[in-house]
Amino acid sequence: MAEKENKAETVVKIMTPDERKRVLIEGIKKTVVPAFLGAFFAVAFYFKFGSASDVVWFSVFLLVLLLSYYIQRILYPSIGVRVKEFETKDWLYVELFTIVFFWVFWTLLLNN
Repeated sequence: MAEKENKAETVVKIMTPDERKRVLIEGIKKTVVPAFLGAFFAVAFYFKFGSASDVVWFSVFLLVLLLSYYIQRILYPSIGVRVKEFETKDWLYVELFTIVFFWVFWTLLLNN
C-alpha cells in the first residue's frame, strides 16, 4: 500500500526593507510603552500607599493590569502601532512587561 504523506506547507513571507523597519519600530514601541507605564504606576502607587504594608497585592496587580491594558489600547494607535494585528500573545507580552517593570520599580522605591 502506498502511504499518503500529508506535509504541512509553510508559507514564508518575504518582507521588504520598509516592512522590516516598520516591524522593528513597532517592536521598540511595544517595549518602551510598557516600561514607562510600569514605572509610572510604580511611582504613583509608591506615593499613594507609601510602604504598602496594608495593601492587598492581588488587587494592586489586577488594577495595574486592567488600567495598563486600556491605556495601551488607546495609546498604541496614536503612536502608529497596528493594534488590529495584535494577537493574544502580543497582549500577554506587553502586559507581562508592564507588570514586571511595575514590580521592579516599586520594589526599588520601597527599598529606598
